[in-house]
Amino acid sequence: MTVSVVVGITGLVQTPVARAEDTVTYDIFSDSVDALAGVEYRDTSGKHLLEDVPLPWTLTVPVVNAKSPTADGAELRADWRPNFRTAATVGRVLQGHFVTVRISEGANVLCESILDVGNATCYGSVPHTSENESSPGNLP
Repeated sequence: MTVSVVVGITGLVQTPVARAEDTVTYDIFSDSVDALAGVEYRDTSGKHLLEDVPLPWTLTVPVVNAKSPTADGAELRADWRPNFRTAATVGRVLQGHFVTVRISEGANVLCESILDVGNATCYGSVPHTSENESSPGNLP
């Protein structure tokens, strides 16, 4: 009787499965943009915002689960729009000024985006790599 009660209680109280953290590297670079107005990234302690960031920029951090679509996942945003933001001005000023944002886990690129619109975002949960022939200087 005692053995069956202990076995029954052990079956009800299960310890959560521990998951090791992932390590990701965030990279932002450009051939024509020297600095960003802001960089936002996520690690195990949450979201962080850095302002006036010189390029190139790289940071390796732990995340709970690099490929998670939740707040546990890898996330990187870059903003290089000028302070005078009108659609016409931004389009005219930024056209051809490409910035690459990339999230890697080891040698595996989880996301890469190359844009000239003033901001770019990558998520570890959304696999994407750029093949942009119009910005060959930013291609690896």
